[in-house]
Amino acid sequence: MDITQLQTFVRVSQYGSFTKAGEQSFISGTAVMKQINRLESELNLKLFVRTATGTKLTAEGEKFLPYVNQILSLLDTAIEETRKAGLSGQNIINVGTSILHPADPFMEIWKKITAQMPDYQIRIVQLQEDLRSKNREYAMLGKNCDIIVGTFDNTTLKQSFDAITLGQYDFGIAVRSDNPLAKLSQISFEDLDNQELLSVPMGISEKNDQLRKIIHDKYPTIKIVETTGRYDMNTFNQAVEENIPLITLTPWKRIHPNLVSIPLETDIHVSYGILTTKFPGSKVDDFLLKLSKVLKS
Repeated sequence: MDITQLQTFVRVSQYGSFTKAGEQSFISGTAVMKQINRLESELNLKLFVRTATGTKLTAEGEKFLPYVNQILSLLDTAIEETRKAGLSGQNIINVGTSILHPADPFMEIWKKITAQMPDYQIRIVQLQEDLRSKNREYAMLGKNCDIIVGTFDNTTLKQSFDAITLGQYDFGIAVRSDNPLAKLSQISFEDLDNQELLSVPMGISEKNDQLRKIIHDKYPTIKIVETTGRYDMNTFNQAVEENIPLITLTPWKRIHPNLVSIPLETDIHVSYGILTTKFPGSKVDDFLLKLSKVLKS
């Protein structure tokens, strides 16, 4: 039994499917199943009931799950405390990163200004989605990370988090590499006439809503196919599997190897920056204050 098996066990329990758990781990559903089969064999326990529609924890699996979560949490704590011992005298700022919320834009800036902020050390933390929250990775702020890089064009986010603007993301249209649109250097709304277009529902992103209004008013032949909420990897897989163009943003250009992102002809852009909770604590407050001064200098 190893840590990977335990992490896979937790993920399968969350998603109720070997295939979906595999998508989140970037491995095949068969590979996930083999890990679980090996774990069950080593423990001599049946942890999941397999059905045609997915998986469900057995009574033994339900009992095992909270202990596994404790083990993984304790391991994270042990690693964090050990790293702190090697960085005594410096303030550690945990920067969350994920496929949908990459820390790259901030880290490119940090490389240039790190000499001006010698009292701080950056640690990158891989974010896991909080599936109980409609804001997903945003829900991790203040829990396992101090800051993340993300967009904040939503009223709820503006009320819940503070932000330092770093720049603007551009909209694009992601299409499967064999789609005729993939040959274009830029896509206009006219190019999408009589086609389906994947988009988040109204009310999630103010800027995306502006695009949707333009489509509704001027291009009624474009059929909007709404996702169930904010994008996740399943959204990009859907765009590939169903060959449907998808509204995308700058940081997601290379998120799926079978998708090509083409710039969208529009004057609408989405602001992004460093996000933190309204009350992040004195250490993070001081960091953001000094960072703002450095960025303005």
